[in-house]
Amino acid sequence: MTIDDTVANTRLGFLLKRYVSRLELRILTYYKRSPSEQRSLTVVKRLYSQESSSSLILLRGGIPILFSPGELLNIWHQAHALQNHGGAFAEVGAFRGDSAEIICDAKGERDFYVFESFQGLPEVSIIDTRYSKGLFRSEEQRLRDRLRNYSNTIVIAGYFPDTASSILPEKFSFVHVDLDLYQPTLKALMFFYPKMLPGGRIVVHDYSHCVGVFKAVDEFFGNKPENVEPMAATQALIIKK
Repeated sequence: MTIDDTVANTRLGFLLKRYVSRLELRILTYYKRSPSEQRSLTVVKRLYSQESSSSLILLRGGIPILFSPGELLNIWHQAHALQNHGGAFAEVGAFRGDSAEIICDAKGERDFYVFESFQGLPEVSIIDTRYSKGLFRSEEQRLRDRLRNYSNTIVIAGYFPDTASSILPEKFSFVHVDLDLYQPTLKALMFFYPKMLPGGRIVVHDYSHCVGVFKAVDEFFGNKPENVEPMAATQALIIKK
C-alpha cells in the first residue's frame, strides 16, 4: 500500500466516522427526553455543529470528532455528577479539545487541569499496534483559545507525568484518561489513583478498543478493590472506594 493509499483510506474512515456519529446523534435526539439528558445533548450538538464538513474531510484533510456522541454524553454526565464533590478535575490527552469542552460545561467551578503534549504520541511499544510516534499532533494555541472562556481551566503542555509537578498537592474527583498507549495510560493511573477522593471517578477512553489501554487498566486494577466497568462504545469507568 502506498502513502497515497493510506491517506485515502484514513480520509474515507474519517468520513464514515462522521456519518455514523450523525446517525447516532439523531437516534439519541429521539430517545433522550429527561431534562439533564436534554441539557447534555444540547452541548454535544453544539460541538457537532462545528465539526469539519464531509468535503473538508475528504478533500482537505479535515478531522471529524473522534468520540461518538454517546461517549461524549457519558463524559458530561460523569463529570456533572461530581461538580460538587470537592476535588479537582483533570484530563490527560486532550488532542483538539472536544472532550475537554464537554467537561468544562459540566464541571461547574471545579479546577480543571488539561494535559496535552501537542507533539502527538510518544514512543510506541510493541503492545500498541496500529499506532506510531507523533500521531495526533495538535495545535497548542487552538486548544488554549477554545478553552479560554471557561473559568478555573488550566492547559498544561508536555508529556504527562513529567508535567504533573504543579498538581502534586491536589485531590481529584474526576479524571478523563485518553492516551491510546500502554505505558502512558499505566503512568496516568499510577499518578491519579492515590489522589482520587472516595467516590471519585476515572473514565478511560479506548478501553475496549486499544490493546495497550485495556492491558494497562486490567493490570493496574487487578489487585485493587474497584471494579472496571465497560460502558458505551469504548469507555471504562472506575469509581474510587
